[in-house]
Amino acid sequence: MEWNEEKAQQILKKHKNRFSLRLSFKIIRVGVSILFLLWIYLLILSIVYHTSTVSERNIFIQKLAIDWTDAEYTTDIGLWDGDADISPFFTQRIEIPIERRIGKTNYVVSNATLTKPVISAFSHFEIQRPYPYESNVERFRFFLPYHPETGKNLGGNQPHGVWETLEMIHEGYVGDFAFSTDDYHSPEELINLLEDYDLDILWMPLYMGEYDSFSEHGYSGGGNSMSLHQQWGLSGAREVSEDYMGGSLIRVLDGGSVEESKEAMLQNMDFLLKNHKKNAEQLLGTQYLQERYDYLHSNGFQVYGAVVTGPVKELLKLREQEGIHSFYLGEFKPWNWSQ
Repeated sequence: MEWNEEKAQQILKKHKNRFSLRLSFKIIRVGVSILFLLWIYLLILSIVYHTSTVSERNIFIQKLAIDWTDAEYTTDIGLWDGDADISPFFTQRIEIPIERRIGKTNYVVSNATLTKPVISAFSHFEIQRPYPYESNVERFRFFLPYHPETGKNLGGNQPHGVWETLEMIHEGYVGDFAFSTDDYHSPEELINLLEDYDLDILWMPLYMGEYDSFSEHGYSGGGNSMSLHQQWGLSGAREVSEDYMGGSLIRVLDGGSVEESKEAMLQNMDFLLKNHKKNAEQLLGTQYLQERYDYLHSNGFQVYGAVVTGPVKELLKLREQEGIHSFYLGEFKPWNWSQ
């Protein structure tokens, strides 16, 4: 066999092609193995996450945060109405439908997203506004009756044209409405003050020792008014079972439910402080959960306003009620009230 340069190149090319083919197969096998292992990892992570109570616990805490700090909104009773998922880097993403009670009906009006990485300090919660319809309604604000540091009597403020707008709404509609009071009241006293009106009470702003035992988030005001940037309030009782798979929710504050709602708020705060303090404070947006709990426990519940809902003609009657001021209009819907 005669050897020459051409045959040498042919043999070299042949072996080079074989080597390239083998290398390609090895790379493919390694890639497939990596993808398979990644799939197994994600499958195990998802199974562990969804069979644990981590997502349900975070949903419950976040729903409490909405109940306690958002005067306009609430959420459903269950923990299964949210959508929860976790990334390969252990970042949780939870979506929660947001409801607004107008009259006797709860309407889904928005969607909230909680993004919670391994480091809780980087957690982010956002309510998407508006969804599914446009809204130009101003957020409810409540004004303190006294300055916490000086004890000076304070007034309030309200958007222009509240009563003129309400007078133009047909009486076949229902709406939600907010107001502040001239003095602090117990929730029971405020319920008694409104007992002659055909209205449901949904939420009451609470004084929890802000600028008395701690200072957080600041306040806004002009002239003779003061409104806390982070308003906390009493809502209907939200309770959950130990496995987070069941629970109960009170929608309306009245003479039969207010005591249970107060007890549930204290019990939920105590549970969070004893078991999930750091996580709860992050999701609730406060560094003073213990101070808030201690103030309520020692001084009782002091409210200085309310969110109510009912027929337009009943809302108009509030204009004549002494001791309340700074009225805010909410949303309106066609009649869904009991006759």
